[in-house]
Amino acid sequence: MLSGKYGHGTQKAIEILVDLGEAQGAEELVKISYAHLMPPDIMFFPYGRQGRWAHEMTHELTMDIDRLRVTATIEPLFCDLEIAKTLQFSDDMIAEMNKIQGAASDFYERIGVIPNYSALPFYVRPGKFGEHVSIAESISILWYNTMFGSRCERDDGVTSLSAAITGYCPLAGAHLSENRPGEVIIRLGDDLDFEQFTDADWDAFSLASSRLCREKRPVFIGIPRNIGLTDLKHLFAVIAVESGLAVMHIVGVSPEAPSLETALGGRKPQAEYVVGKKELVDAYQLANTTSDRDIDFILLGCPHLTLRELRELAEELDGKKIKDGVSLVAVTTRMLLEQARDMGYVHSILNAGGIVSCDMCIAFAGTQVTGVIATNSIKADFFYAGFSAEGKRKVRFGSTRDCARTALTGKWEGRVL
Repeated sequence: MLSGKYGHGTQKAIEILVDLGEAQGAEELVKISYAHLMPPDIMFFPYGRQGRWAHEMTHELTMDIDRLRVTATIEPLFCDLEIAKTLQFSDDMIAEMNKIQGAASDFYERIGVIPNYSALPFYVRPGKFGEHVSIAESISILWYNTMFGSRCERDDGVTSLSAAITGYCPLAGAHLSENRPGEVIIRLGDDLDFEQFTDADWDAFSLASSRLCREKRPVFIGIPRNIGLTDLKHLFAVIAVESGLAVMHIVGVSPEAPSLETALGGRKPQAEYVVGKKELVDAYQLANTTSDRDIDFILLGCPHLTLRELRELAEELDGKKIKDGVSLVAVTTRMLLEQARDMGYVHSILNAGGIVSCDMCIAFAGTQVTGVIATNSIKADFFYAGFSAEGKRKVRFGSTRDCARTALTGKWEGRVL
């Protein structure tokens, strides 16, 4: 590959990985069996000067590639162009997105990328214990390491694309056994009960936990063994972007954490933290960046809505109408959209005046809107307002049901702190 035998794109990709490996102190590359891609021309920069830069950045890597060496899935598109005007994009922006994003998605599908367009690729391609993979998406990195016992580092869009082209990545970071055991313990305070948590409470718990553990790998104690996919999604999403961690452990849930001792790798924890009611309230206060009650947009689906969230949204909206002047946009995966349509959830949301979309990133696309936003995602909150009360967009954060009820009245119906 380095000699150019397989073409210029492959040569450039392996050069990137070798340089990265040297920077990380890796002694060798390791074969991967799967990659989840985050190409910048698909997700980050599909218009403007940055869009042209993204195209140029990936062009040299892909110029002579006609297939990838491993199975690959892909992140959501930046925006569903059919609803771009609702999200306040101009006609010029939409035309440029259509050109850059459209050409990029056509190319990646042509070279064999599975067009799942989702931050939840584990629906499509579950991980295997001990396999090495390359993933460029924060929640998915944590998910594959923590829930499957796969091995992946926090790769970026260029790294994961290079890994998919070559079939290799540096043997460093979370790929190595010594960098996987937990370092600190996190448990729930006696004044809270996991069984009573809403989806928003899991987000708040995740934010509080990440602020405590920071860069240390946490081991969670006491999380119910039967925790569902929706709650796991909310737990993983926030800590993934807040802490920058590649791996954590949940005792009794993670394959590498059948016991606390195993999760810690036989070592003593460096610290032990308790998240109680005060820490949860502090997280809610941080995520709610405005005291305004009038809401302009309800933006849901970062990461993509699960069937449970779509059901809760449909139950609150069924037979009712969203208030004039309020826009509700719910985003999920294409696969879950079809299932939700079969189950009647989509019908209830559409009849109420909401929009249901798929394949797009509501966190990035939503940053174009002005006004007050309500969301059930602290991760999206971060992109909308950056946790700053001085930001351009004011954000209310609460549960899926809080957001649905807010859409009906136009007034914030969730927790007021």
